[in-house]
Amino acid sequence: MLLELRAELVSAGKTRQRKHALRRSLRGTISSLPMFSVDQNGKAVALTPMELVHPEGCFAPLDPRVWPQPPGQDNWWDGLPYPLYDMRPQGYLGRAVARAVSQQLRVPDNPEDWSDDDLLFYLAQFGSDQTGNLIVGEQAMQAWTRSRAAGALEAVNVAGTAQRYVELAQVAANLGQAGSSAAGEFPKFTAARQLPGALSPHVIVKFSGSDSSAPVRRWSDLLVCEHLALEALSRVGHPVARSRIVMAGGRTFLESERFDRHGDYGRSPLVTLSSLQGALIGSRESAWPAVMRSPRAQGLFRPEVLAHAEELHWFGRFIANSDMHMGNLSFRPQATQFGPAPAYDMLPMHYAPLRGAEVPATLEFPRANLPAPPAGRESGWQRMLQAALGFWSEAAGDRRISDGFRAICSSNLEQLQRFTDVWASAEIENESGL
Repeated sequence: MLLELRAELVSAGKTRQRKHALRRSLRGTISSLPMFSVDQNGKAVALTPMELVHPEGCFAPLDPRVWPQPPGQDNWWDGLPYPLYDMRPQGYLGRAVARAVSQQLRVPDNPEDWSDDDLLFYLAQFGSDQTGNLIVGEQAMQAWTRSRAAGALEAVNVAGTAQRYVELAQVAANLGQAGSSAAGEFPKFTAARQLPGALSPHVIVKFSGSDSSAPVRRWSDLLVCEHLALEALSRVGHPVARSRIVMAGGRTFLESERFDRHGDYGRSPLVTLSSLQGALIGSRESAWPAVMRSPRAQGLFRPEVLAHAEELHWFGRFIANSDMHMGNLSFRPQATQFGPAPAYDMLPMHYAPLRGAEVPATLEFPRANLPAPPAGRESGWQRMLQAALGFWSEAAGDRRISDGFRAICSSNLEQLQRFTDVWASAEIENESGL
């Protein structure tokens, strides 16, 4: 029977581990989907093609020198290989992309409603510049090849950056939807710019509105705060997405270098905790450290990587970041484990405008959410606390931030300092035997 069905079968594995499945079509076409990876030098490598199988899922070998797999996985996936889920268009940009291609590809105009096959079909056509270093499909690879073969990347020079950002913000705003910043989401665009000392010209740029309303002013304040928070983390040794603030055209721009890009064309693999949770971990927890310490995550993270994530989570709580979801923590795959990627999206989202764009008149510092120092990890906790104090101090004195929000930052600095004093007193009492 297997011999008769040979042309319709996908077969993989050796001896008793060998498995067979019927091929499945993608939009009426039964054929392999070529896969490629791009290294840090901008060189492409062809990978083993992906095969879709009945009734769902696929056979898609991931390079074992790069991507950890769960025991017994053997490259057979119930859905898609987990790195591909981070390649789905997401957020403000993702919705604009989905609306632009929805009729052409016959997919929903919200990418969150896409099936795995919808995502694959999109990636095969347009996925030449997604997160990470993988490219799926011949057409997407041809687009990348044409760009790569064109020579030097066309990047905006330093003098023209501000004006270019104003133009791109207007284009992005026109593609967006009213209220797109609701629920804590900044409008954004991607760009390429020249900047002395930059590791890559590729950037993601968040931007505020251009009017003087209270919600726009608050989003502007938060963009500056995100930049200051990353600087505070960098000062205590945590890798962060390199960022800077550009103010032009009545808008505030937060420019962040893409850390999955290297030079003009180099790329590196990247995966979020969200994708790892779905494919490898399956924890019921939501806090980063708890997910990473769950039973099925054992062995995926070295102790220092766990400590790194825990410290980031402490810092986030110290600066009132209420939006530390699993898509806001990324890792670099390292064969059998995952190493830390630079921190990003770290800011006091507790103070973001409400869904209706209203800015609360008063909003207390979330003191009840401040973490206590865990036994044996007091030094890391103390380092994050001091970094947070530095952040609030910088924010309280930064003239790019509005007077009203600088007053909030100053108040939070005082409250966090009192919290610090309490724990310092407790340590002295413990040492004295009281």
